[in-house]
Amino acid sequence: MTKTLSEPDYVASALTAASLVPFPDPAHPWRLVARPGRIEVLQSDGDREALAACGAAVLNMQLALRAAGHAATVDLLPDRTRPDLLAVVWIRARCTPSIQERSLARAIPVLHEARVPRGGGPVPPDVRAALVRAAEREEADLLLLEPPAEVDALRGLLAEAGWLTGSGLAGLVAVLSSYTDTLRGQVRAGRALQRVLLTGVVQGARARVLLRPETVQKARPELRGFLGHQVNPQAVLAFRFAPAVPPRQRRS
Repeated sequence: MTKTLSEPDYVASALTAASLVPFPDPAHPWRLVARPGRIEVLQSDGDREALAACGAAVLNMQLALRAAGHAATVDLLPDRTRPDLLAVVWIRARCTPSIQERSLARAIPVLHEARVPRGGGPVPPDVRAALVRAAEREEADLLLLEPPAEVDALRGLLAEAGWLTGSGLAGLVAVLSSYTDTLRGQVRAGRALQRVLLTGVVQGARARVLLRPETVQKARPELRGFLGHQVNPQAVLAFRFAPAVPPRQRRS
């Protein structure tokens, strides 16, 4: 990460948010360069999890900037002559963030630090719909496997191929897919995964990532055959509904 002491607080907050991503790695495979009016994301590793993490980092920066009152737009792979330039986050004029943007930004450190509860009940229909919309917002598809027979079939498929061990697939199981598997598609899949996970935190549905992008790539033929359509599976998730309990008010 490249930064200077003269950076405004909102830029520093965005750079911090970029480090709070799925698949945390002490040596993030990217560099963030803060320049006047923009933050450049330079990649040094092109594997799937690195690209997904970069996509999540870009979304986090965008949300952090908007929550701080600055409009932010993103250009992915903006310069063909610079293959290392994965994205540019443009810092625009002042804006009023929406309630949803503030909520998602507040969820970033919660998602990164909090453990996923083992208990929890079924995910309500309105929360399921919110998770699906979150994926659609990032041009991705979130397929919820609701009938037990579908979950059992997927469990058997993945276990037989050696991709899943233990009990696994407990809770509301979902497969996140992208519509393309280009470099841009893999980055957008990382954005979609992060938006779905953050939406889950806001809605009280915490998720475990059962199969990460690298593993899903190996299991893709089996997953595609199971799903029955030509999407590109990127991750397999399991949600549990366990909303945060507000602290009790003290009696006066």
